[in-house]
Amino acid sequence: MISNEPRVPWLPRAPHPADSSTLPLYMVMFFVLGLLGFAAHGLNDGREGFVLASIVSGVFFACFLILFAVYWIGYLLKGHAIWQAERQAESDGPSTGQRPQD
Repeated sequence: MISNEPRVPWLPRAPHPADSSTLPLYMVMFFVLGLLGFAAHGLNDGREGFVLASIVSGVFFACFLILFAVYWIGYLLKGHAIWQAERQAESDGPSTGQRPQD
């Protein structure tokens, strides 16, 4: 959740990978290629073609799962960084977890 409060300082930053449309595009591409490789199972008559189609579809689905995990971990880390910046802005200083001594 992004706060619209004016007191939260937003420094210019490089775009986060979760903001880019490239990673979801690759995820969709590998998912579709995995489905096409899986569909090729039914088109192959020989044993070698079946094994090759299984390997290809497995590799594409594995790539999809890896990219899916990377995307959602990046999304969660981005949300945590925003939360941490908002918390730091509320306390008007870096949070070290220690209370000041009187």
